[in-house]
Amino acid sequence: MHEIEDLADTCTVFRSGCRIASFRSGEHGPDAIVQMMIGREITQVYPAKPAPEADRATVLAVDKLSWTDRLSDITLSVGRGEIVGLGGLDGQGQRELLLGLFGVLREMTGTVTLDGRPIAISGPAAACAAGLQMALVPEDRKTEGLVMAMSVRENMTLAALGRVSRGLLINHATETKLVSEAAQALRIKTETLDSPVGSLSGGNQQKVVLAKWLMTEPRVILLMDPTRGIDVGAKEELYRIVRRLADAGAGILFYSTDYDELIG
Repeated sequence: MHEIEDLADTCTVFRSGCRIASFRSGEHGPDAIVQMMIGREITQVYPAKPAPEADRATVLAVDKLSWTDRLSDITLSVGRGEIVGLGGLDGQGQRELLLGLFGVLREMTGTVTLDGRPIAISGPAAACAAGLQMALVPEDRKTEGLVMAMSVRENMTLAALGRVSRGLLINHATETKLVSEAAQALRIKTETLDSPVGSLSGGNQQKVVLAKWLMTEPRVILLMDPTRGIDVGAKEELYRIVRRLADAGAGILFYSTDYDELIG
């Protein structure tokens, strides 16, 4: 929004394929423009933060993690119920750090501990397995987070097929129950659960990615610029979901290219 104010001469707001308004830059403030964009007023973009806990248990700790020339001696910790922001200019190793923690990269050095015990993550399957229960919401939902031609239902259960199947067969009653509950909890707007996920808006697609991983009941959630390319209303909802997950005890490492977002 501040870039629009600094750079634009005139502004036009579109919503749902319709032109809402056109005006000279500076004629309306950010709050009024946001209201035009989403059709309602946002009273508080970022949810309230709880008071800091001095004795918060550490769920994830990284010590002197290195990989090729991209990562060098990274040391950080994430407490249970804590959101740790990861910033810096885009392309400075943040993506590699999250991919490495999820077991995507090979030959990383250093120590990773989960709930106080050292772990070796052999790959993404091991990272999200019952023993570790980690989740990664990737940077590009269209190529890394979703299978666009598959349905909302199928995408949401991809990472947790063990919860909805017995042997090689999916229990459709269990699947429908879990998917419906997740869609309702995250307020995913879709015509039906069997609609192609590619037919959803960007914000709702991102919620499906998040729902897919919440199905695995993760203890550690790695978020890779999760609000990039979605509208302000969907961002507000995602912030509330992330805060709710932290309040429920998950440890969250949140990488963002938006500094206002990190601070908020």
